Amino acid sequence: MAAPLAKAVLNPLLTAPLWLALTSPQTRDQLLQYLGQYLSHTTLERATTALKWLSILGLTRLANRLLNDLAENNFRLSSERHRYDWPREIALVTGGTGGFGTLICKALAAKGLTVICVDIPLELTADLKRHPNIHYFRCDITDHAAVQRLARDVRENHGNPSILINNAGVAFDHTIMTATPDQLRRIFDVNIISHYYLLQAFLPAMIADKKGHVVSLASMASFISGPGLAPYSGTKAAVLALHEGLQQECRSMHNAPEIRFTIVHPTFAATPLIKSFETRLKADGVPILAPEVVTDAVVEQIMRCKGGQIILAGGMGWLAGIRGFPQWVQQVLMMTTDAGNRRAFAEKKMEDGVKG
Repeated sequence: MAAPLAKAVLNPLLTAPLWLALTSPQTRDQLLQYLGQYLSHTTLERATTALKWLSILGLTRLANRLLNDLAENNFRLSSERHRYDWPREIALVTGGTGGFGTLICKALAAKGLTVICVDIPLELTADLKRHPNIHYFRCDITDHAAVQRLARDVRENHGNPSILINNAGVAFDHTIMTATPDQLRRIFDVNIISHYYLLQAFLPAMIADKKGHVVSLASMASFISGPGLAPYSGTKAAVLALHEGLQQECRSMHNAPEIRFTIVHPTFAATPLIKSFETRLKADGVPILAPEVVTDAVVEQIMRCKGGQIILAGGMGWLAGIRGFPQWVQQVLMMTTDAGNRRAFAEKKMEDGVKG
């Protein structure tokens, strides 16, 4: 309820006409005379002032959003949409047999695209097999040589993808002190190093064509690291750094400003990825999104043919700016979860002891 209300009061298309009606010579006297039957003069003055500042804030917010959108697209006013013929486009999705990946594959297939689903199971799931334009390629994306073979096979069988969606990801619920070498290697290999391998394999064709769209699935954990999630947050912060550097390199070093880059920062969503720590997230009051909220935003952004930074945080989007807060404010906010974290850590130790 709070989010729709906030959008309404900061919508200049709603507040500005009301403010103008209360201040314009053509309508002011008649409107104030009518409202004066129900509201005091003081209340009307306060309402007029409030509408004025809400209109200014709303217009500033709208201008900021438009400028951000331009910046994410290299300040190019022209759209690239006319260059995309969806039945001829090829989209490659990593981690395509589960979670966000399955939903993205299905949605893009329904739009008529040829979808290259990449994952490590032996074969596609039954529901994905029903889509004739979804093609499965088994590949360990943490293996550089395997990714190079994947690129060769995809190119020979279907052509060069114009859309690359780096979706595959893993997570685990371990503290810094208990994370094992294998777990650390696995999470960094899958969540960030594989992005480099896939870009090295598929981006050159996009640069040559001066056309393409790279979508990176990150997280709100790109901006803030909580207890038990430091390795995961580290990988997602690295995805954000890669996204930023990638856009700069393609524009300035490869002369390909037409290529679009999108990064998506959801809070935690109800996928198998969070099963090991879902209970603790709920206990801490962390909003958990329906997976479709995330995948619908991804597909919509692809169909718009525009790059962008998408934050899907269930009312907690302000956390994206937490690094700009004074350090004492950051620490006070972090400390509000200390009691819950200590309780969760104690419960996990007891659980591990029972398992042992």
